[in-house]
Amino acid sequence: MADETLSPERSLEVIEQERADVRRKLSASVGVLNGMWAGLWFVSFLAFHLAGRGWPGPVIPYWVAGVITAVAIVAGVVVSAVLGVRSGRGLRGPSVLSGALYGWSWTLSYGALVAVNLMLQSNGLPKDLVPVLWSGTTMTLAGALCLAGGAMFRDIAFYAVGVVFLASAVVSVLVGMDYQALVLAVAGLLGFGSRAVVSVRRG
Repeated sequence: MADETLSPERSLEVIEQERADVRRKLSASVGVLNGMWAGLWFVSFLAFHLAGRGWPGPVIPYWVAGVITAVAIVAGVVVSAVLGVRSGRGLRGPSVLSGALYGWSWTLSYGALVAVNLMLQSNGLPKDLVPVLWSGTTMTLAGALCLAGGAMFRDIAFYAVGVVFLASAVVSVLVGMDYQALVLAVAGLLGFGSRAVVSVRRG
């Protein structure tokens, strides 16, 4: 039985269909990840706001907010890793490696940030500066990573999220301890949430 030979036009159609399938697959994964992180980010920082002195707090103790945040981070990292592996299954090429390395840059960067901030606390950082340190550095790093991702993937929407996060980091410090967590909660929800919507629509 002779092998069926595709015409040039049909070959181009097949290639374009495969590219479209890959785009839909990746867009769906990005949409889910950003939607998840929008929710986790909002819940985590809202918990710290409710534990603080800003209206209507304090509603819950700080240790409860810490537990909520720790659980959210662990769950987010696990789900992100699983979705990353599944979305990259069957894909090849330098873009896949770039995406994987970029994904790990978030984990490594935030691991280093936590270590540095904890060392600053243990070495006598004034207690009234601890919340400002965490809110400012957390959002600044997220903004920088979004800028890098937007530039690397040529994603203007992702780059814009980075700009919003950097601005929010400055605003969170300016508003003071009572409302800085609320600023970060809203910024994370809007930033990650908007990119989730854009990714789904692109797919």
